[in-house]
Amino acid sequence: MKNLLLIILSGLHIAGLTYLQSIEQLPLWFLLFFIACNVLSFIFYGMDKLAAVKGWQRTRERHFYALALCGGWPGSVLGQIIFNHKTSKISFRRWFYFMSSINLLLMGWYLNHYLFHLLS
Repeated sequence: MKNLLLIILSGLHIAGLTYLQSIEQLPLWFLLFFIACNVLSFIFYGMDKLAAVKGWQRTRERHFYALALCGGWPGSVLGQIIFNHKTSKISFRRWFYFMSSINLLLMGWYLNHYLFHLLS
C-alpha cells in the first residue's frame, strides 16, 4: 500500500511538471534537470544493489539523499521498488522522506514564485 501511494505521488509529480512545461509555464532546463536527476537516481539504486550482492564498494547514503533533494526522488522510489533496495532500513527511509519533502517544498515555492511573476 505504501509503495502504491509513493508511485501515485511520483506519477502526479512528473505529470504536473510535464504539463507545466508543455504549456510553456516551466523552463525546459528545469524539466531536463529533473529528468536527469531521476534517471541518475534509478541507476544509483541498481548499481548499489549490484554492489551489495557482489560485495563491492557501496554508494554512500548521502548521495541518495542529495539526489532526492535535487528532485530525483521519483526515480529513487522506482529504483527502491524494482531493485528491492533500501526498503527496510528505517533510518535511511526517514532521511529519504525528509529530503524528498524538502524538495517538494522547494519546488512548490519555486513554481509559485515563477508562476506568480509570469502572471503579473
